[in-house]
Amino acid sequence: MNKNLLVVLAFLAIGYAGCKDNAYTPPPPSPPDSYFPETYGSNWKYRDSIYGEPTDTVPIFGVRIDTVTYTMNGATTDFNGDICYNVDVVSKLNGRSTAYFHVDYHLNSLMESTAPYGLTDLQLLIDTASVGQTWTFGPTNNGILNNSPVKATTTIVEKNINKVVNGITYPNVFHTSINLQVNVNGAGFHSIANYDFYLAKGFGLIEKDANFYGLLNETKTLLNYNVK
Repeated sequence: MNKNLLVVLAFLAIGYAGCKDNAYTPPPPSPPDSYFPETYGSNWKYRDSIYGEPTDTVPIFGVRIDTVTYTMNGATTDFNGDICYNVDVVSKLNGRSTAYFHVDYHLNSLMESTAPYGLTDLQLLIDTASVGQTWTFGPTNNGILNNSPVKATTTIVEKNINKVVNGITYPNVFHTSINLQVNVNGAGFHSIANYDFYLAKGFGLIEKDANFYGLLNETKTLLNYNVK
């Protein structure tokens, strides 16, 4: 073999070895006793009641009842430096998709695709926050939703409450509210959606309520779970 070629191959081998040694290691998943468990194999089954109005972007008339299961599959995805744990989502009405759980110290976030807005990243909770605390964030990677600037504000509404969901009383529950606003044609930000989330310590998300333009659009409630 050509001597120069051997030298090149040697340098390539060193380069690949260096990349492998320096590969990014994802953070450990949040534990089962957290507000947003990410442990491998954990799963949650929800009843998803979806309402609609004739003027909806995605027209739904009356009520559709879906069953949706979320399962932590152990894989991770890097979104611009934010390492998220992948979640297999199986919907009885809409088939399979992937959601993403992200916990950065005390900040708990959920990234998933929802009609009619597509992929959004919602900061559900800072689990050390006090009632009344608020913070503003960008719910999309580029700060744009449907070609308009977008922002969102989370508020801690209640803390350490009991919440009954499908006949089960969950203790140590945070209730948070997220207001989603867009600025269309430079006319200023106005509210288009409001989400209420209930997260229970050791159980995760137990209820989600979504209102679009002041009208209830979705209620998702926990049916059963298996936190590993």
